[in-house]
Amino acid sequence: MKPDLISRVYRALWQRIGGRPWTYIIRDSYQQRPLLWIGLSSAIGILLGHLFWGTPWIPGQTGN
Repeated sequence: MKPDLISRVYRALWQRIGGRPWTYIIRDSYQQRPLLWIGLSSAIGILLGHLFWGTPWIPGQTGN
């Protein structure tokens, strides 16, 4: 992709979502809907934990 195309796409998204940096929009969203962001963070953490934990679950397994 050409840098011009990337900048045009970014500018179109920028104008469509209000002309503010995305970090500010996310910060405002977090202040308005904290439970949503806590839920999303928890869901992402659970997903990554299941994908990258490394040891399979064995029912009734005891410690070392």
